[in-house]
Amino acid sequence: MQDHYHLLQTIYEIVKNDPQPEQYGCRPRELILRRLQEWSVIQQQLHLLEEEELVTTEQQDTLVIRITSMGLEKARQPRSLVDDQS
Repeated sequence: MQDHYHLLQTIYEIVKNDPQPEQYGCRPRELILRRLQEWSVIQQQLHLLEEEELVTTEQQDTLVIRITSMGLEKARQPRSLVDDQS
């Protein structure tokens, strides 16, 4: 599984129990605490996920990351993350 898909799984784990997971705004600190990676690496991975339309980002007082419906679907099928070696 590519690193950016690991990040997608992390975002999914954060939002999956929310009644409206696509509306949940993840903050950078949530990702940094769970991924234990430098923020610059996480930013690169977020960019890749955004290019695939699996997440959206919005700059508010801090960056807000939201998983899209495509991202939810992909994260719910971990096998597709392993098979995607493009």
